[in-house]
Amino acid sequence: MRHLDRFLRGVSPLAGIAVVTALLGAPAVQAQKPDSGSVGSPPLAKPGAATHAPTGSATVNPAPLSRSVQPGPALPSRSGSDPIVANIDGHPIYLNELGEASRTLPENLRSLPFDTLYPVLLDRMIDHEALVMMAREHGLENKPAVRRQIQAATERILEGAWLAVDAEPKVTEQAIRDRYNRLFANRPATEEVHARHILVTTKAEAETLLKELQNGADFATLARKVSKDPDAAKGGDLGFFRREQVWPSFADMAFSLQPGQIGPEPIHNEFGWHIVKVEERRLVAPPSYADVHDQIRMELMAEAVRQSVAKARAQVVIHKFNLDGSEMQEGPHLGSAPPQ
Repeated sequence: MRHLDRFLRGVSPLAGIAVVTALLGAPAVQAQKPDSGSVGSPPLAKPGAATHAPTGSATVNPAPLSRSVQPGPALPSRSGSDPIVANIDGHPIYLNELGEASRTLPENLRSLPFDTLYPVLLDRMIDHEALVMMAREHGLENKPAVRRQIQAATERILEGAWLAVDAEPKVTEQAIRDRYNRLFANRPATEEVHARHILVTTKAEAETLLKELQNGADFATLARKVSKDPDAAKGGDLGFFRREQVWPSFADMAFSLQPGQIGPEPIHNEFGWHIVKVEERRLVAPPSYADVHDQIRMELMAEAVRQSVAKARAQVVIHKFNLDGSEMQEGPHLGSAPPQ
């Protein structure tokens, strides 16, 4: 525990603020010059925090405030299972808040016993509350730059909250299983080919190289020397690929050859003339459910988010403007007002 505490304390003041905010899952404070007229965004205050901010524009007084703080009375806990673990100027911190904060820690710290984290995490929570109170007493939440950052943070939270309500419930284990069954279940093994190629500009060049290869020249050496393709540095090595991953004529040639064979004639596309050699062939079984579970989940989540965004945009009228102030002409407006 002393080692953990030493790690968290042994940083500069500004870095210490970043550590505190990281521990609490709050946006990091942005350092700004004293005369910039703005400050970084403080961590958002928790519901129920006392507000001491004066109205109107505030100026930070670098001198400490004169405060007469008396120990506050013990406050009742929200429930027997969620006791108060600290009281800062009458603002309670509950045990459950520490539990929530612990879940935002890096994985290597999150794995430590909670009893080990507790005293250090509690001190960091107290640091956080004290800093927020100081910011409020100095009226920093009334500064325009801070208000803008608080508004931006609020909107990011609302955006995430809506996606959690509208998109996340669509990504169920059953949906993941259905996608897996449709893509992979009962699918036969897929054939893949490991090939090399040499790309040159003219058919005459390709035919000359093909004769050299038929006379025993090394394919990879020639590819490094004359191929115009970026893979030339690797001896023309394309690695393994499936039939549908390459253009049809190339696939027809590559999948007709056996390991060690070179295509009997060059093939042409818009980039030039290609000579093909197959190094290996293999059959690849479909991936298991566990292998692709997380990938499918991410794909489904991305689709659900796109659907949520499209649904939200459809409920509003959108006007887009060019930099000169004129409205972009893109046909119908991108959204329509909801029916009255």
